[in-house]
Amino acid sequence: KSRRPDLDVWVATGDGDCFSIGTAHWIHALRYNMDMTVLVFDNAVYGLTKKQTSPTSPLGLKTNTHPFGAIVEAHNPLTVSLGITNISFIAQVVDWNPPLLYETIKAAPRHRGTSFVRIIQRCPVYARSFYEELQDNPSRVLLLTHEKGIPADKSVRRLFPEQLEHDPGDLSRAFAVAADQSKIPVGLLYHNPDAPCYEDLSSEGIEMT
Repeated sequence: KSRRPDLDVWVATGDGDCFSIGTAHWIHALRYNMDMTVLVFDNAVYGLTKKQTSPTSPLGLKTNTHPFGAIVEAHNPLTVSLGITNISFIAQVVDWNPPLLYETIKAAPRHRGTSFVRIIQRCPVYARSFYEELQDNPSRVLLLTHEKGIPADKSVRRLFPEQLEHDPGDLSRAFAVAADQSKIPVGLLYHNPDAPCYEDLSSEGIEMT
């Protein structure tokens, strides 16, 4: 990116790829705050390799690696991300609300730094229970609203009975919202446009002989 500033860098990854196999890359990419957009498609299972437990598989989900059900509570990638030094943009959305999904993906590359967007994705073949409860019970999903957040018009807001006016500049509040397992927050949890980007720091003094 620093050598080709004309390019937009996008990363498309999944819950197993990012939160397990690529954990070090996920954490340090956020810490470095390089100018790129990271979309994590989280369906709570290793779908491409045919149903193995992933870090975000809910407790009790039956898979090929845990046929009697996942034995460890699901990983919370939002609280982990919010605990990393120098983060700048953390958002979450569900794939069954296209208008909010579109606005979130549109807002992410406008931010200079690492825009991290977790997309809760349906997997009707291997992990129906992961998303069906959320779809059947909209009160489990919490829409985050704020003038500095992700735009949501009236047609979008009326689909969410549970809403919270949340300032994305408030890191401690963002962490508390993310840690509350009774509701799944959607929208912009945290935004710090002033966080330093790695490419700026690493290019200081580069003209020196």
